[in-house]
Amino acid sequence: QFMTADHRDCDEQFAELENIIDQGNFDGAKAMFEDFHTHMLKHFDMEEQVMFPQYQNCEGGHCDPTPVMLMEHNQMRAIFTQMSDAINENDKEKFLGQSEALLFTMQQHNMKEEQMMYKMADQALNSEDIISQMKAL
Repeated sequence: QFMTADHRDCDEQFAELENIIDQGNFDGAKAMFEDFHTHMLKHFDMEEQVMFPQYQNCEGGHCDPTPVMLMEHNQMRAIFTQMSDAINENDKEKFLGQSEALLFTMQQHNMKEEQMMYKMADQALNSEDIISQMKAL
């Protein structure tokens, strides 16, 4: 539930960012994008530095979804770069095109994590310990 709630927080920030860009407020969007980008990278770090390695050690590579999750994190990082470029260029169409790609990727990714990865991790790991380590990052 901790990470699912963080997904929702990221989703809300993303929706606000899209709205401010749609209004053409690129000055406001720059700070908002930095907050959203920082939040997303923190979310990735919690998974990549804490949950994924511990899950991989526990499961010994059997039915391990983490390589797919990592690949999708990297896809989103590339989209973030394009979104940042669009904001810096005041290019609404470019931004909205990239935001559509991000939305699709995030939705698919979050569904896999929430329906599979997090459930598997909850069964294999001590969730309270994992969450406290994530919060410490």
